[in-house]
Amino acid sequence: MKVYKLFFFVLIVLGLNSCNQKPAKNKADGNVKYYRSIQFSETPWDTEKGLHELTAEEAKSINNYKFTYNDNKQLVSVEYNRNNVLLDYSSINAAKVSYTYEGGKQIKRFFNEKNEPVKNGGASVFEYTLNDSGIRIAMRYLDENNAPIENRNKINNYKWTKLDDGMVKELRYNLAGDSVVMNEFCPFYELRFSYDNSGFVTRMANYNADTLYNCTAENCGDIGVSYFKFENNASGDLLHFSVHNTVGQLSNLYWGWAKRENVVDDKGYVVESAQFDQDNEYLSGKNVPVSKSEYDEHGALVKKISMDKNKNIVNNPGDGVAIVVYKYDDQGRRLETVRYDKDHVLVADKK
Repeated sequence: MKVYKLFFFVLIVLGLNSCNQKPAKNKADGNVKYYRSIQFSETPWDTEKGLHELTAEEAKSINNYKFTYNDNKQLVSVEYNRNNVLLDYSSINAAKVSYTYEGGKQIKRFFNEKNEPVKNGGASVFEYTLNDSGIRIAMRYLDENNAPIENRNKINNYKWTKLDDGMVKELRYNLAGDSVVMNEFCPFYELRFSYDNSGFVTRMANYNADTLYNCTAENCGDIGVSYFKFENNASGDLLHFSVHNTVGQLSNLYWGWAKRENVVDDKGYVVESAQFDQDNEYLSGKNVPVSKSEYDEHGALVKKISMDKNKNIVNNPGDGVAIVVYKYDDQGRRLETVRYDKDHVLVADKK
């Protein structure tokens, strides 16, 4: 009889304890984060970083970048979506990117809104090499059969070194092992990137033999180009992007502009962007100096307006378009892009 009472007492205590325990936290909760936007980047050395964090509940109705990590805190995917519906108009050149880890390699692949594999710049795979601290030190482009290829800028692989002054040194090579430029418009060979204490890029500079170098090629403007300067707000949103020669003077790039300034709202969306030349004057000629952007309640871009320096709506000299309107379905998938001139007359797409 005493044994029975003791057994009954133990059952009661265990039952009370189980009632008082907190529900087990979903393991995936700590491995998933949502953000409105992605940090600006000028190099594949950067790993995607989110800005303006959202809750899981907010992510059901707001376009977001969903970051998923494994138990080792390694990034395994970034998805641009709303309520887990993939969307195809992100700033990561895909609806989704995935990462797998094989020894000292980090393998990056790209997917469209149907979760089908796609290419990025002609490559199916970005194969990164990591050092013992998990930092990227090299990357090469591979095709769908994992064979080495060159991208559209004739680059096959990158090599990165973290320097004693904190800058990241970048060199690029083709399949033959020859050093190649970043792009054909302004031939930078050795680049060095500077970051602030928050990890936001602040400068991309052109170096030659440890010396800041001034590129004077035809597409680098009449006074040369040495470095790009970036200014961010406390949230990491890019506010200023300017081009300079070695002594800090503004310098026009191939496209005619030397500086861009963004106005962002409290959510980090760019609502206005202006372009200036090397005389620090609004861009003129066959260019649109100011553009205004409007967003819906989901954070999707719904309208882009071309304006002159006085904020009057103008037609783009290149295509006659002044207003671009984007339409979506109820899940956030873009259905249609409609173009109008400044008088709101429909502009037909060029074929």
